[in-house]
Amino acid sequence: MKRLKKSISIFTIMIIMATVFAGCGSQVEEQPDDNVLSDNIILTETGETLILPQKNEQDSPHMQPAEEKTEQETQSVQEEAASPNIEADNSAQEQAVTAEEQAEQGEDRLQIVFLGDSIFDNNRDGTGVPYLTTKQCNADCYNMAIGGTSATIELGESTESETWESRSMLGIVKAMKGEISTDIFEGTRAKEILDDPDMDFSQTDYFIVEYGINDFFRAVPLDNDNYYDYTTYAGALRYALAELSEIAVDATIIVCCPHYCQFFNDEGHFIGDGNVLNTGYGTLVDYKGVCKYVAKEQQVKYYDAYVDLGINGYTAEEYLEDGVHLTEAGRQLYADALAAKIMKIEETKNN
Repeated sequence: MKRLKKSISIFTIMIIMATVFAGCGSQVEEQPDDNVLSDNIILTETGETLILPQKNEQDSPHMQPAEEKTEQETQSVQEEAASPNIEADNSAQEQAVTAEEQAEQGEDRLQIVFLGDSIFDNNRDGTGVPYLTTKQCNADCYNMAIGGTSATIELGESTESETWESRSMLGIVKAMKGEISTDIFEGTRAKEILDDPDMDFSQTDYFIVEYGINDFFRAVPLDNDNYYDYTTYAGALRYALAELSEIAVDATIIVCCPHYCQFFNDEGHFIGDGNVLNTGYGTLVDYKGVCKYVAKEQQVKYYDAYVDLGINGYTAEEYLEDGVHLTEAGRQLYADALAAKIMKIEETKNN
């Protein structure tokens, strides 16, 4: 990964020094793989210092989000940045592999629930990441991913339970808890699972969460001083992870950051990759850094898909079909990595 060369501001250095001398923070460790500088300080790819909020005792995942930006302000931010012509959507038709395989149960079978965008939603024909992962883990696959969705709610969407309309990660989690109607998920496999009277999310062994690419495309703010503000990427992740931990208290949660991507304009010309293209609030690497920070903060497992998959400028042609979505080889690569991580965790549990 490209190493950051911009120096930290004097203000940031003073904060770090004050934290060390006060004895209330941990020593800053070198982070060769990302831009997380300390427990709540991240240096973005563009050189901006982002100080993430610390949780207060009164913070609750049930609090309302902070005031949103106006539509004009959001459009202004997005117009200032180069706009790639790909959205992480292109959902394949909803198709279970076979009813027998999907419903098969057994005492030794894990229950794995996937939440994400089209990276998990696409290719429901036996070659998608969730199915390939669960096949290797002798597990039952419940793929709740919906193409084109993000972690955060979109501008203007209602946040009231009675009129909720977002199909985002937050919408899926709220529907799993029975707090909103499933009607907004009409036409998706997620609705079929949500409406299944035999589905018990409390028995989930693993939640695999993958969001961030569409948040990056939409120029969603990384964070603000409202700890659970689900109009920000970090706030939405915090909210969802807190809720998932309540749905299945014994489940292991694995958060996957966005993987490496390349972006092209309408004429097909390369305009940058996840390391350099900034859509308004940072590069894709910046979203990855926040994702890792929140996973550590919430004490859940983290998978660094950006680095550990081995997809980069040299291998993109083999693993990315359009710069963003995965080829069949890329999906197998992702599934192999997730399966290996899950089986390693299971081995640790059994020992």
